[in-house]
Order: sequence, then structure tokens, then C-alpha cells
Amino acid sequence: MAICKYCEQEMHTANGCVKLSVKTIDGPLDPVPYGSELGNPPETEDHRCHDCGALPGYYHHAGCDWEQCPRCHDQLISCDCEPEVDESSEAEEAVRKD
Repeated sequence: MAICKYCEQEMHTANGCVKLSVKTIDGPLDPVPYGSELGNPPETEDHRCHDCGALPGYYHHAGCDWEQCPRCHDQLISCDCEPEVDESSEAEEAVRKD
């Protein structure tokens, strides 16, 4: 059983995840729904994503290895489109929120 921390559903039985914007060096972009990726479409209308279980037309769960970057169209988990994060400023921000 794999519960998604964003939609709080079982990933392989839920239709898909909530819409989470993708942080890129060009700013936040809308995620690419499963089945809308450039290249390999799902085999059938009800064919779930092999990794996260999303149905066509729904969003992949975070960290899915099939999710496509909306900026470069490569695999999201391995592309270079995410902005670099200054870890020291992130830590300062976390302290301010506490």
C-alpha cells in the first residue's frame, strides 16, 4: 500500500493526484496529465501509469518516474529545469515561520 502525501489516497487505486504546479527556472508551470505526454500515449483509455497508477487525464503522483517536465518534456525527476535552491535561505525561512 502506497499512500500519497499530497492527495492522501492509495496511489494505485486513486484516479490520480491533486494538481501540483511544477517549479521550473521559468517559474511555476502546470503539470502534464498522464496521457498528454509527448511520445508514448497510454495503451488504452483505462491503462494506469506503470509507476504511480494515475489514469489518463489525471495528474501523476509526486516523484513518478513517468511524469514529464512541462518545460523541457524530459523525465521530470531527472531534468535540469528545477531552480537551484539556496539551502541556507530555506533554513532561515523555516526558522522565521516557527
